[in-house]
Amino acid sequence: MRHRKLVAALALVGAGALGVTAFAVTGDGGASSRPTATSTAHTEEPPTVSTPTQDHDAAVSQSRRALQTADLTLPDGWTPVRIRSERHDDRVVSVVRYEQGAPRDLGGEHITTVVGADDTLLGYTRMTVDASRGPKATDKDAARDAAFAWLDGFAARHAKGLDVQWVNDHDEEVRDPAGSAHTITGLKVKTHHDNGLYTWVIVDEDGQVITYERDIRWDGGAGRRGTEMWLHDKWIAAREGSGPQPPSPYAVANG
Repeated sequence: MRHRKLVAALALVGAGALGVTAFAVTGDGGASSRPTATSTAHTEEPPTVSTPTQDHDAAVSQSRRALQTADLTLPDGWTPVRIRSERHDDRVVSVVRYEQGAPRDLGGEHITTVVGADDTLLGYTRMTVDASRGPKATDKDAARDAAFAWLDGFAARHAKGLDVQWVNDHDEEVRDPAGSAHTITGLKVKTHHDNGLYTWVIVDEDGQVITYERDIRWDGGAGRRGTEMWLHDKWIAAREGSGPQPPSPYAVANG
């Protein structure tokens, strides 16, 4: 693995492009992680579709394979509430959102995966109340080591191209079923790949992954992230028209 040294911080935040197709949900699967969020309005939806389709089953199976490869697990009782076929820039991806029950609750607890057609895990987040209960992570060196130890276990080739830009505190907010807000805290290890794109891992005090995103493009002209943000509920709500247009980094392109 190439030498990784801390380099000058380069802001990478923002929002992203248009997706392709959304389709209903069935099946179950697994994962865990933490992203950035302030409370998002509760979104009521019809119950999940009861008859599985081949597309649904294939997407859930793909999500489970990616989680297993990355050594990530789902808590008992978590099942898919929304499965989408979308875009991660020019790549077709499956976005699988897991919750403890239907309907989908934007701003509430969720575990979400973004997986490419080649089974590459491009995104993962564990926005759960349990994730908010641990002590605040403070050891930046330990966080960096934990992030790369995890990456080396399932994406070693990708990890070799990464240089660390910075390691900083990162907080997310998630709402429990009763409506109370909880803060998920972690340390974000932000890296730049030699292909020009960005990767980051957010870990807790124990080095467990809260959130992971890779191959993220920065839109310099717009001054914000260019790649879609399927892990982030504020961005999804704005894109779907059920929430206001948020500021960067969650602003929706052309929104």
